[in-house]
Amino acid sequence: MKRESFIQASATIRVREKKLLNKSYLNRIIDAASLEETLRFLLDSDYQTYINSLKRPEDYEVALSERNEDFLKELYTISPDSIPIDLVTLKYLYHNLKVVVKEYVQEEDYSDMYLKVRNLNIDGLKEDIKDEKRLKSDENIYEEVRSAIDIYNKTKDPQEIDIYLDNMYYKHLKELAKESEVELFIRYVEDLIDFTNIKTFIRCRNQKRAGEFLNHVLIDGGNIDTKDLVLNLGKEFDENSSFLKSSRVYKYLKLGIEDYRKSGSLSIFEKLMDDYFVELIKDVKQIIFGPEVVFAYALSNEIQTRNLRIILISKLNGLSSEFIRERLRETYV
Repeated sequence: MKRESFIQASATIRVREKKLLNKSYLNRIIDAASLEETLRFLLDSDYQTYINSLKRPEDYEVALSERNEDFLKELYTISPDSIPIDLVTLKYLYHNLKVVVKEYVQEEDYSDMYLKVRNLNIDGLKEDIKDEKRLKSDENIYEEVRSAIDIYNKTKDPQEIDIYLDNMYYKHLKELAKESEVELFIRYVEDLIDFTNIKTFIRCRNQKRAGEFLNHVLIDGGNIDTKDLVLNLGKEFDENSSFLKSSRVYKYLKLGIEDYRKSGSLSIFEKLMDDYFVELIKDVKQIIFGPEVVFAYALSNEIQTRNLRIILISKLNGLSSEFIRERLRETYV
């Protein structure tokens, strides 16, 4: 990936990232008295057009989704290479593939569950799967969906669809990072795998799952050895367990596990995961141009959308400002 090819894109992004919402701005809208007032505060942001088109405040998710869709569509046109954005948006592609498979095997209409954030000929893929012949869809995507259907037909377990496609998602993510040869991207994927595997490990312990199942769902490629996770599944476990310390994200894992042991919830763990990645990309501000600039902009927008969703759903449900602030992620700007 040629760093020089990102000069123009980086210059454009440096101007546009000034419109990202900072922590001070988010704290101000958190103190709004209602959902309606929160949305009014957002009228002096990039969300103005989308909020103005809402029929009612409760439909805020439409505004978030449409703005995010337009943001990514524009970013793909700005960037000379899709990889820095694909690293952030690939999960949406695999979400859509899960929906395609479940529609097919369950013979249901889940069209309202599709996310419009990546190029995917959903109708063409559906036709190819129905006809058992690839004509209109990407070969790799078709084969992955076909394999997921075959796995379901053998197991009759919808969870196996998710497990298989999740593995394909991380495999694809690792391939993108490796292809890029960008150290930040490789580190991002490795650290994301560690966070994901620890969440899976905690959930399996809570559900009293067997080691065989845990081994089936863990993802290879992180810094924490998956064998250590399987070996420790039935043992005493806390935030100081030695097998965690091989990961770069240990400090954040430690805090997240401490909170989980007190609360029984992974919500703060997930907040800390996002906070870690915001800290990871903050050094990108010192880079004049390069693929990292595009990636940081895409990821910061992703976390901004998450912050706004937390604020708006909390306002809808009458939750306190203190509750919201506890769950609010760090910001890039």
